[in-house]
Amino acid sequence: MDSVNFDFSKFHQEAAKLNGNDSKLDEIKKLSMIAIKLSNETISSIKSLTTEGMESLERKNHVDRISQRLESDIFEFSTCNRVLYVGFGVPVQELEKAVLQESNLSTAPFEKFQGMDVWRYLVKVCSGLDSFIMGELQVMGQFRGAVSWHRKNGLIGDMNASFFDHVIAANRVVRKELGFTKTTESMLSLATTAIEESMIAGHNSTVTVVGYGDMGRKAAEVLTDLGYKGITVVTRSPSKAAARTPDISQKIKFIEFKKWDSTDKPQLIISTIRNTNATFNEHRPLPVTVQTRILDFSWPPSVDESGIHDGQILLDMKHWIRTAHKMEITWDYEKTINTGEKIISEIEERFQRVLVDKNQAAFRSFIYARLESMSSDWESLDNKNQQAVQMTAFSREIATWICNQKGEFHQDDLHKKVTETDRNISPSTLELIASDVIREMIRINSSDKLPEVMA
Repeated sequence: MDSVNFDFSKFHQEAAKLNGNDSKLDEIKKLSMIAIKLSNETISSIKSLTTEGMESLERKNHVDRISQRLESDIFEFSTCNRVLYVGFGVPVQELEKAVLQESNLSTAPFEKFQGMDVWRYLVKVCSGLDSFIMGELQVMGQFRGAVSWHRKNGLIGDMNASFFDHVIAANRVVRKELGFTKTTESMLSLATTAIEESMIAGHNSTVTVVGYGDMGRKAAEVLTDLGYKGITVVTRSPSKAAARTPDISQKIKFIEFKKWDSTDKPQLIISTIRNTNATFNEHRPLPVTVQTRILDFSWPPSVDESGIHDGQILLDMKHWIRTAHKMEITWDYEKTINTGEKIISEIEERFQRVLVDKNQAAFRSFIYARLESMSSDWESLDNKNQQAVQMTAFSREIATWICNQKGEFHQDDLHKKVTETDRNISPSTLELIASDVIREMIRINSSDKLPEVMA
C-alpha cells in the first residue's frame, strides 16, 4: 500500500461555514485601523482629525461621509490624547485615504493595523495600558460610550458591533489581572478630588481656570456645584466659551488670554490647555505673581517649573500619576506593560482557539465516535484481559492525536503514534490496530464530505 498524507482541514472548513465561524475569522482578518496618539509631532494632525468638540449631529455626518466613501461601516474614537478609525472589510490604505480626504489633510503620521492587531491595540487602549495615567478608568467608559453612540446612530451594524464586545470582554480580564480596577482613578475623578481638597479657604476663594475644553468645563462645573463664585476662565474666545455652557456661564467671568495679567490674584489656578510645549516657561512666565497653587491637568504639560514664581506650588502630571496609583514612587511602566502584553496574548490565543475549536467540534466528535466503535473489534484481537479493557481509552488517545494535527500529516506518523504507545499491548496487536486505523483514515481522507461531520 502506497504511503498517504492526510489532511482533514477541508472538513473543519466545511463545519466552519455551517457554524458561521468561518465568516467571523474572515471578518477579523479584513479589519483595518488607523490611529494617532498625541505628541509634540502629532498635535497639529490631531486637531484636524479629532471629533472632540463636535456636536453629535456634526460628528455623525463626519463619520457617515467617511463610511459612504468606503461603502463600509466605520467606527471613530476620539479622546483628549488619541484619535482612531476602524474600518470593516476595507484595506487600511483605503481607510487612511478616506479619513484624510474628509479631514482636508494630505498626510498624517498614523499607526496602521490590520486583522487581529486591531483587536490587540483596542484592548490595550481600553485597559489603560496605553494611557498616560496607566490603568485609568475613564477611557473604558469613553470607548463603551462611543460604541453605543455608533449603534444608536446606525453607523455600525449589530454584527460589526459584536466585535467590540470581544474587546470589552478582554479588557475586563486584563484590568482584573493587573489590578487596574482598584489602583487608579479617572482623570476627571482625580481632578474633582484635587479641586475639592485645594479649596480650603472657603467659598470666597478665587479660582482661575485656563482653557475651556472638556477638562476646563468639568473644572468649572465642579466649582459651581460646590458653590464657589469667584471663578475666572481664561480662553481665546470668551463668547464662544460662554456659549458652550449656558447653564453655568452666568456664574463665571470669562477673559481673553491677552488680557490675563498680574491683576488676577487667585488662590488656585487650574490649567487644562493643550500645546506642543509648555505655554508658560522661563521665557513666558505665568502672568499671575501671587502665591498660589497650580493644578496642571494638561499633557504635554502647559506649565513648566521655570515659568512659576516664588511661593507658587505646581502639581503637574508626574504628581497626578503617583496620586492616581496611590503611590509615593514612580510606576514601573515597562514591567506592567510587558505583563499586560502577555495577558493580551493569552486572551487572543483563547479567543482564536474558541473559533477554531467550534469549527473542529463536529469533526472531532465523528473521529472519536468512529475509533471508539472500532475499539470493540480490537478487544477480540487478544485474549489477555489487561489489553482488552484499555482499548476504548486507547482509541480516544489515537483520536485525540489525529484531531490535534495541524494541517497535513503522514501515515507513517500515525503508524508510529499507534505502535510506540506505552500501553501494555503486544506489538502484533498494535500492528493490527495501526493497519486498521490507517485504512479507516484513508477512507475518510478520500471523501469530499462526511454526513456524520456535517450533521
